[in-house]
Amino acid sequence: MRLKVNDAWQAAIYGLQQMSQVSSVMPQSGYEAFRLDTNAPDDEVKLDFGPIVFNVPERPNRRSPDLFVVAQGWLTLEGPDFKQLPLRTKSFGTEVGYFRQKGQSLEHVYGAHFDMDEIRPGHPVFHVQFGSQQAFVAAVHTLFKRDEAVVDRVGAVLGTVRTPSAQMDIFSVIAQICADHLMWQDSSTDVKDAFAKLRRSGDFLVGAAHRLPFLSEAHAAGCYRASHWYEAPAANA
Repeated sequence: MRLKVNDAWQAAIYGLQQMSQVSSVMPQSGYEAFRLDTNAPDDEVKLDFGPIVFNVPERPNRRSPDLFVVAQGWLTLEGPDFKQLPLRTKSFGTEVGYFRQKGQSLEHVYGAHFDMDEIRPGHPVFHVQFGSQQAFVAAVHTLFKRDEAVVDRVGAVLGTVRTPSAQMDIFSVIAQICADHLMWQDSSTDVKDAFAKLRRSGDFLVGAAHRLPFLSEAHAAGCYRASHWYEAPAANA
């Protein structure tokens, strides 16, 4: 199982570097990025990850990487079979912090955490909450050997708003980073092909919605509407 996750991680990192040769990731090895949680129950595998730092251009037409994205969290896989692909998501949690190089400082410009909650009423199953992740700058300093002061531009964002989202596990996050910052309408065919392969690197994993009937019913188009994000209150009783 660790080998499968590492192979997927290496494929994703390779895709990122094919899209942008000035971009980099630390640590690169999946065996360094992911750690096995030995306290997890026997019928699941929990992988803790990070902090992982992506250094990319804020815009794809820039020649130098001026944005640091820090990610950390966990990914839990559901048993009992951890050898057969695809592996199955049980739960996840991902925190991200974005830092822009600005002169002699690093500006904290975006912070969020993504997770899932299938029990508590009023919580979208998959959701994001925004807030400052200023402390993540320590990972930038350590992994990229920098020492700039940090300026928090995120401020006092209301943290109790839970916006429905996709399953933003770490493999979804790396796809988002590449889509946002490494690709645009003028990207070459090679860049677009590299992104297509990067997207497929996460296909070893089935999303957690596979075991939630109200998220996997026949009329899947409904999942894009609010009524599909929130389970009926009676089901939570």
